[in-house]
Amino acid sequence: MSLQPFAAFAPPPLPPGWTEHSGPGGQLYYYNVQTKESTYVRPLPSFQNIPPVQPSKKKERPLTKTQIPDTDWIRVKTTEGNVFYSHKVKKQSIWSVPDEIKDAVAQLELNEKKAGEGEHLMQAEEMLEVERVKAEIKDTAKRKAGETEDTHLDEVVITKKIKVEEAPEDEDEEDESEEEEEWQREAAAQLAAEAEEEKKRAEEEARQEAEAELKRAKEAQIVMPEKVDLSIEEAKALFKTLLREKDINPLYPWDTSLPKFVSDPRYVLLPSVSARREAFDEYCRDRARELRRNAVNKETRTPKEEFDSLLNAEVKSTRTSWTDFRRTWKKDRRFYGWGRDDREREKAFRDFIRDLGEKKKAAAQKAEADFLALLNEHSEIKEGCVWKEVKKDLVKDPRYDAVGSSSLREELFNTFVKAKLGSPSVANTDSTDQKFNEISRSESKKEKKERAVKEREEKVRLEREKVEANTRKSRMELNKEEGEREFNTLLLDAIRDPQISWPDALPQLQTDSRFNGTPLPLNQQLHLFHEHISALRSKHLASLHVLFESHASSLATTFDDLPVSSLMSSTPASKLGMSERALQQEFEKWQRERTHASRKAFDQMLSENSFVEFWGRLGKIGGEGVDGGVKADEDDAESEGLGTKVDMKVLAKNVDVEEMEKVLRNDKRYIVFDHIAEQREQWIRYPAACSVRMRFLSTFLFLSPFLSLGLAQDFDAAEIPKEKFNYQSDVARMRKIVINSLYSHKEIFLRELISNANDAIEKLRLTALIDKTVWDGTDPLNITIKAVKNEDGKGGKLIITDTGIGMGPEELTTNLGTLAKSGTSDFLARAEGAEGAATGNLIGAFGLGFYSSFLVADKVHVASVPAKSEKYPEPAQYVFSSSSEDSSFEIFPDPRGNTLGRGTEITLELKDDSSEYLENQEITALVSKHSSFSTSFPIYLFTQRTDEVPDEDVIIEETTSAESVPKPTSDTDDDDADDTDEAVIEDVSEEEQTPAPPKMKSITVDEWVRLNGHPPIWTRDPKEVTDEEYTLFYNAFFKDFSPPMTWTHFSGDSESGVSFKAIVFLPDKIEDSYWQQPLLSQSKDIKLMVKRVFITNDLGEDALPKWASWVKVVVDAEDLPLNVSRETLQSTAFLRQLKSIILKRIIQLFNKMADLQTEDSEKFEKFYEIFGGILKLGAVEDQKNRDKLTAITRFTTTHRNFTTLDQYLENRKQGQKQIFYLAEMGESPQELAKSVFVEKLHARGYEVLLFTEPLDEIFVQNIRRWKNVPFQDIAKVGLKFGDEDTDEEEEKEQQKEAAQKYKPLMEYLQKQGRGVVRDVVISNRLVTSPVAIVADSFGYTANVQRMMASNPGAGKNPMHDFAMKARVLEINPRSPLIEGLLKKVEALPSEEEGRDVEAEEELEEVASILLDGALIRSGFEVPSTNDFFGRVDRVLRRSLGVSEHAPTDDTVKPAPPVDPELPAFEELYQMPPEDGKAGVYVPPHMQDDLSIEMEEIDEEGNVVAPRDEL
Repeated sequence: MSLQPFAAFAPPPLPPGWTEHSGPGGQLYYYNVQTKESTYVRPLPSFQNIPPVQPSKKKERPLTKTQIPDTDWIRVKTTEGNVFYSHKVKKQSIWSVPDEIKDAVAQLELNEKKAGEGEHLMQAEEMLEVERVKAEIKDTAKRKAGETEDTHLDEVVITKKIKVEEAPEDEDEEDESEEEEEWQREAAAQLAAEAEEEKKRAEEEARQEAEAELKRAKEAQIVMPEKVDLSIEEAKALFKTLLREKDINPLYPWDTSLPKFVSDPRYVLLPSVSARREAFDEYCRDRARELRRNAVNKETRTPKEEFDSLLNAEVKSTRTSWTDFRRTWKKDRRFYGWGRDDREREKAFRDFIRDLGEKKKAAAQKAEADFLALLNEHSEIKEGCVWKEVKKDLVKDPRYDAVGSSSLREELFNTFVKAKLGSPSVANTDSTDQKFNEISRSESKKEKKERAVKEREEKVRLEREKVEANTRKSRMELNKEEGEREFNTLLLDAIRDPQISWPDALPQLQTDSRFNGTPLPLNQQLHLFHEHISALRSKHLASLHVLFESHASSLATTFDDLPVSSLMSSTPASKLGMSERALQQEFEKWQRERTHASRKAFDQMLSENSFVEFWGRLGKIGGEGVDGGVKADEDDAESEGLGTKVDMKVLAKNVDVEEMEKVLRNDKRYIVFDHIAEQREQWIRYPAACSVRMRFLSTFLFLSPFLSLGLAQDFDAAEIPKEKFNYQSDVARMRKIVINSLYSHKEIFLRELISNANDAIEKLRLTALIDKTVWDGTDPLNITIKAVKNEDGKGGKLIITDTGIGMGPEELTTNLGTLAKSGTSDFLARAEGAEGAATGNLIGAFGLGFYSSFLVADKVHVASVPAKSEKYPEPAQYVFSSSSEDSSFEIFPDPRGNTLGRGTEITLELKDDSSEYLENQEITALVSKHSSFSTSFPIYLFTQRTDEVPDEDVIIEETTSAESVPKPTSDTDDDDADDTDEAVIEDVSEEEQTPAPPKMKSITVDEWVRLNGHPPIWTRDPKEVTDEEYTLFYNAFFKDFSPPMTWTHFSGDSESGVSFKAIVFLPDKIEDSYWQQPLLSQSKDIKLMVKRVFITNDLGEDALPKWASWVKVVVDAEDLPLNVSRETLQSTAFLRQLKSIILKRIIQLFNKMADLQTEDSEKFEKFYEIFGGILKLGAVEDQKNRDKLTAITRFTTTHRNFTTLDQYLENRKQGQKQIFYLAEMGESPQELAKSVFVEKLHARGYEVLLFTEPLDEIFVQNIRRWKNVPFQDIAKVGLKFGDEDTDEEEEKEQQKEAAQKYKPLMEYLQKQGRGVVRDVVISNRLVTSPVAIVADSFGYTANVQRMMASNPGAGKNPMHDFAMKARVLEINPRSPLIEGLLKKVEALPSEEEGRDVEAEEELEEVASILLDGALIRSGFEVPSTNDFFGRVDRVLRRSLGVSEHAPTDDTVKPAPPVDPELPAFEELYQMPPEDGKAGVYVPPHMQDDLSIEMEEIDEEGNVVAPRDEL
């Protein structure tokens, strides 16, 4: 029998049941038929009475588990000697002994102690038997082989046999082999016994050491008696002391910190776990406060110190540039917190660099001097010494490492040797150092001089560039100012017509040389032109107003009284091109402004006369004057018989106004109102009426609803005569259709009623322009809403009131009793027929809005009082009443009387299913959605809130009782009282002196809240709106609390003749949900309004494309074709035009932000980070605007960042006919620039676009070419630089020779890469890399393959498989690796010479690694990652000298047995007991994976900053 060449003897026999087998790779493995177990490690036979050696385990694991008798608890001992207790049912584990099983654990430990004594005797007997067996084995081993006496079992190496040499087989060798095997078995048994003995000895030593350590720990611990009689507070204090000694982190939970202190005796001082946890929580709170207080109390550094610390921490090299330092730290508080500007910071940075250089220079000189001293101390340095030998004795000295450069050490050594040999008499270190310094200075003097000259030149160059830049900047600003001045002069000379437009003026301006040579851009020229035109118009209007004033000296002058023909022929009117109607409108506007100014002057006049103001205030006092009148003096004899009181209110009413007029009649401010003497008298009698009325608007609004409600909303009084009207049959049927079918959403009713109220107020305002008696301009115009719930909680009433023009009984019958009768339409018809009338903001059109109230109400009452006029000299309040089911309605006088004064009140008795409209939140939401901008008049909602105030009744009672206490009168009592007071003062404590808190009571506060506080800023001139107003409007309207990035505000007329105004906002961020499915996104933020009434945000077929669906737009059109319900739009050309207008404005905003690239790079980078993908998506989706969006798009290239395609084409090389790009999504541009495909392009100076986003590849595939220049993916074949025709014949010949030379290698690699690459060619794109794999013309690149992998249906296409495999391997003939591989291929023997299998296998492995590496570096995936890493593993083993076939220990712990029963639901989801408190319950198995964070918000939804509770 043959022996293995690397073992001294044959392996021991296999244990019973084990068999040996050969694996697929030739490696042996062993299989046990009984246990079904297999392993690569040869199992050893077991020996009787010798337990197997247990491997040591590093990780702490359970060692023994002992059931606690009569309980569900088990005791677990770990491999590290720790003990914990686990409850099998509750799945709970704790380190300490639970209180409920303390007695059972004590009894178990006592029983184990008794059993341990018996086991100790048995172990002693076993030890004697083991000693006897070991002695016998030892004698046998000495007899067989003396040289193996000290061999250990660990030295027996069993490996796989690679080659087995055939040995002669004769009988003698067989006998010796059998004896050798028997001896090996005996030796193995002996060694196992010795190993067991060694193990027990080690365990005994470890046990003794553990006992000693435990003893020392007990000595170090606080000695406490077994039972300590302490209070809870004392025990808690000791427990907190324990936590502080252990330095427990207050941020760690109880379970994490428990093992650190559970073994301390002070842990059990508290009686229960809950008490310990409570003390632990208190410690954590106190400790956290202490740490926070210490952090706050730390001395804060000044900004200068912070900046210096930043320099000290981050600037380590004198080569650090200010530009890099500023770019890296410009957003750090330590950087920008100090210094007025960057110039001051740069100066400090330069000073620090200079100081750092001086310090480093001094440190280097000291290190060199110390190194020379070290050489001088080394006495073995003689002539002919070699530095490599000398430095071996110096490396351990720290002065050796102080000199950082090895070349400098060698140079210092050579200098030292020269100096020492040149002056052997030198005996001390100082002379040697001096000579060395002189030599060093002489050698480096020239270099320092040259460096200083270069630094001075560089400094001068930088200063010169800086001066030139400032000069250019100043020249540009100067040119700009001069250009504006010259252009304004040109406009003054050339443009004198205020009606001329820019296109008409342009030919005239172009004839002037000043216009052609102006440096101003077009937008600034337009701005200056419009300012000039506005100045001309203002000038002529001022002249026209002077003419008005000369012909209309009185406020009573009308337009008819003016000499119209003379005014029309005047210069201002002719220059302004005014028609007679326009002249009249301008005159009326001038008169209104004049009247308003005169009225303000009149009020000022009244305020200057104190007696007038006094009588006016006194006349408004109710009751009998002030305090019932003015008391007369008791001693005044003249007051006898005249009573004791004077009624001041009566005096105020009976005052003679004529006496006042005598004082005021000479004042021009009084005379100007002679044409309205009666009204002027009212102003004098009640001088503050208007101002008080406006000042106390909220008081009026608070009182008016209660006045309008009267005692009750009782419209069914029996004594009131009612007139009943019937609807016609067709009208009644149509009315039901309108109520039940016209409106798709019943919430529309509130929008319709508010629109009607707006029309009523607007009619009043327009009528007042003609008839001043209707409204004097002082009474407030508003709309109020109040919800009144029934006392039983079921149903209620909704009351909408306006102070508009009102309706009489005939108008109630006509407007409300007739279907599709629009009072607004009739008013507009009359207004258009009247000369010079204005239309205002009137909404109504169909006459159906009122009937929408029956959608939510069973019964509707409309109370109305018309304004006082010639038609209604004594207006009365009438009521229109009707129900949704009746075919009739009633008109009758209001039994409550005139509670409105003027206007209309609509009372809706809501249906049961519409009770949600009684909630203020719902009303607020509806007004905000539909009518927040529909009216310029305020809309108020009645609300109530509860406040806590001091109870004044209780305070008065306490004060009265205190005053009623009798006081002493006698002197004795006074003395006693004084003594008592003194004694009381001495005895009174601070608690008695502290006043008791006042008793509070709850009161209900009524309040009117305005619902439309934000004005519609789109109706204003954009020049008058500030950026802050735009931001506030954006936040309120779109509910987006981050400021918009930019916006555009414009107005215009569409081709269909519809006028509109709009604002387009670019948001500050794009929601993540948009990028998840951008092509399925729909716009919900385009708010389309008609006359400021919200109509819809769904444009249907004319919606914006998906790439622009994120934009936020508000559009207000003057008129659009709506359906009758005014809920949806009819199809119109305006919507199609609106779509193109919005897209045009979005692109303009994109261009505006793109222009910031040079002016504000930070803002531009933020813009492109958000909208860069939008630009590419838009270029892909929108073919109409593709060129515009593509021109704005920026890309990263190998030369620069944020490059446009136009800039790329400007930088292309001569002859370049493609736009080179490389795409790999998910990769950074810096890493992509290092790609193997970019090597030659970068080396030759070509610029390559780097695409790193998924949209980039789709973008290129859709664009195809830019300005007729196609795109070229450099990861594909066919790369052309454009100058191939200019190559010399010699280069072409070299390429042919290389192809011929490497033909064997290419054929070999093509054979090895079959299935991976289609062909192997010589590369013209590689410089240093040996190989690369490129896609074929119709193949997929690595980037496209990754994109196609996400498409599950792509694999079904047969062309997909072809494109996936269409790859070409390119090799670099100049690479040493390729040359070496060629030599290996050529060196392979042919079939005739005899194949070298080992060499072929080795070459195949190298070729496979080369191919796989090329795939990975080119971005592709290898066919088999397991095979690839297997080959890499073998290469690594060979390089490290490890056997390729050395096995790895693959024994693992088997899985537990199968448990077919599922855990109960209660075990997984055990809910906590109900405690009546709100909270969130997280199951135990999810507590580690789930975290909940909560933050406080205010009433407006803004996050409240956290407050420090300490």
